[in-house]
Amino acid sequence: MIGWRTKLAYGWGSLGNNIVYGFVATYLAVFYTEVIGIAAASASVLFLVVRVADAVLDPVMGLIVDRTSTRWGRFRPYLLFTPPVLAVLTVAAFSIPQLDSTATLVLAYLSYLLWGVSFTVMDVPYWSMSAALTLDARDRTSLVMVPRTLANIGFIGVNIVTLPLVTLFAADGPAQRGWQIVAALYAGTAVVLTWTTFFRVHERVEAPATQHYGLVEMGRLFAKNAPLQLILLAMLLTEVAFTVRSIVPVYYLTYNFDAAGMVPVFIGVFAVTTLVGSLLSPVLAKLWGKRSAAVVGIAVTTLASLGAWLTGYAALAPVLGWIAVAGLGYGVTNITLVSMLTDTVEYGQWRTGRRTEGLIFSSNIFKTKIASAIGASVALALLAAFGYVAGVQQSRATLDGLHLTMTVLPGVVGALAVVPLLWYRLGESRHAEIVQEIDQRDQRVAV
Repeated sequence: MIGWRTKLAYGWGSLGNNIVYGFVATYLAVFYTEVIGIAAASASVLFLVVRVADAVLDPVMGLIVDRTSTRWGRFRPYLLFTPPVLAVLTVAAFSIPQLDSTATLVLAYLSYLLWGVSFTVMDVPYWSMSAALTLDARDRTSLVMVPRTLANIGFIGVNIVTLPLVTLFAADGPAQRGWQIVAALYAGTAVVLTWTTFFRVHERVEAPATQHYGLVEMGRLFAKNAPLQLILLAMLLTEVAFTVRSIVPVYYLTYNFDAAGMVPVFIGVFAVTTLVGSLLSPVLAKLWGKRSAAVVGIAVTTLASLGAWLTGYAALAPVLGWIAVAGLGYGVTNITLVSMLTDTVEYGQWRTGRRTEGLIFSSNIFKTKIASAIGASVALALLAAFGYVAGVQQSRATLDGLHLTMTVLPGVVGALAVVPLLWYRLGESRHAEIVQEIDQRDQRVAV
C-alpha cells in the first residue's frame, strides 16, 4: 500500500503540470483572438495542425522513456530537467508581438509547437511513473485520484483566477503585459511543484530487463492491448467534450449573458463539483466496479448538458445549476478512466512479456493532444461558422450557436464514450488474476 504522503507528493507534479496546461489550453485561444488579433478561423486551423503534429511525437517519447535507465530511475530524470524549459516556453507563447498577420501567425505556430513538445517530455514520464508505484488495482484508484484531483484543481483553478490576474497586472499598461506576468507566475509555480515530486517520490516496480523496441514493435505491442485501445477511445471522447466546455465559456458568458465577470464563478462551480466527483470516484468504483462508475459519470454529465440546452440562456442561474451537475459526473468519469488506463500496463505485460509504461502513457498523451486539437479546432470553427466577430454585438444566430456549442455538442460527444466501455472486459478481479499469473511466470523464469 502507498502512504498518503507519497500520494500527495506525487500529486504535486500533476498540479504543476495542469496549472500550465490549463492556462494554455483555455486561454491561448483567447489570447490569440482577443489580444494579438488572430482570426478565429485561422486559430482553429492552428490548433488542429500544431496539436496533431505535436501528438505524432508522443509515441517516440514513450519509446525513449521505456529505454531510459539512470540512477534516478526511468521516469524521474525528466521531472528534474524539463520543467525550466517548459516554463520559458510558456512565457514565450504569451509574448508574441502583434506584427503583420502572417508574421504573427508564424510565431504563434512556432511557439505553440515548441511548448507542446516540451510538455510531452515532462508529462509522458510523469504519468508513466504511476504504474511503477503499485501493482494493486484498488490502490491505484486512490493513487490516481490524488494527482487527477489536483490536476482538476490546477486546470480549473487557473480558469477561475486568470482573467482577474491579467486585469490586475495590466492595469497600468498594455493587456499583453498582464498575460506575460501571469504566464511567468504559473510557470514558476509549476517548476517548484514538479521538482517536489522528483525529490519525494521514487519508483517501486521494476521493469523486465528486455525493454528496447522500435516503432514497428511499438505498433505491435499497442495492437495486442485491446483494453488500452478501448479506454483511450472513451477518454478521447470525454476530453473532446471537456475541451469544448473549457474554451467556450469566455465567449458564451461575455456575449450570451453580458457577464464576462462571471467567468471565474462559472468555472469555479464546475471546479468544486468536479472535485466532489473525483473524491467520490474510489468509493463508487469499489461499490460498482470501475467501468460501471465511469458509465454513470458519463450519463450524469450528458444529461446535465442536454438539460442546460433545454433551459436556454434567458437566465444564468439555471445554467450554473446544470454545469454543477455536469462537473460532478465529469469528476467521477475522469478519475475512474485514468485508473482503468493504468491497469492496462499489466494486461500488456501479460500478453507480450513487456512492461511498457512509456508506450501506454505516451499513447494517453497522444490521445489528449488529439482531443485538445479536435475540441479547440471544432469550437473555434463553429464560432466562425456562426458568424462570431471579436468585440462586437453578436447576432441572434451567433448567440444560439454559442449556446448549442456550449451544451449539446459536449453532451453528445461525451455520451459516445459509453460505446467503447461496453466492450471493456478488464475488471478488477481479472486484473488481479493477471498480476498473479505474471508473478508466477516470473518465478518460473527465475528458477
